[in-house]
Amino acid sequence: MRPLLIFAVAGVLAVLVQTSLIARLSFLPAAPDLIVTLCVYLGLHYHSAGGAVGAFLLGYLLDTFSGAVPGLYCLTMTLVFGMVYLVSKRLWMENPMSNLAAVALGSAVKICTVVLYFAVASTRTVNWWFMLRTLTLEALFALVCAPAVFAALDSYLPRSARPHAAE
Repeated sequence: MRPLLIFAVAGVLAVLVQTSLIARLSFLPAAPDLIVTLCVYLGLHYHSAGGAVGAFLLGYLLDTFSGAVPGLYCLTMTLVFGMVYLVSKRLWMENPMSNLAAVALGSAVKICTVVLYFAVASTRTVNWWFMLRTLTLEALFALVCAPAVFAALDSYLPRSARPHAAE
């Protein structure tokens, strides 16, 4: 029950920071994608249906509060979880560099999914340069913030509640 509560609070805080607080700071060109970082953490440490449901709910929360196309981030975050889950089942992912690589992979999955959606399903013209620049900056800021987010989650979650890929 405690991990569920911690992820609920972390998800709400991440959405608040990502969608509203960072938007008020005019010196940053984009907000860090903290939801992708949380989904990557779920994919690395929670190899169950609960982790997939958590990633879906984080995407739903982002869909609800960001004003994006309904369902886009639900799909995206579930795909991020799935890709990181599959990679973490095959590779050793317990060091900081591989965690950063997993965040980079999750960000790449998100960028590809969003770009593919707008390429296929969008009925209006899209400013591709602006969209790709913003998504890339979000991914870079997520890479910068990921060690702090992972350390914070590791400090609040008991070690026994985090199953590893080797188990």
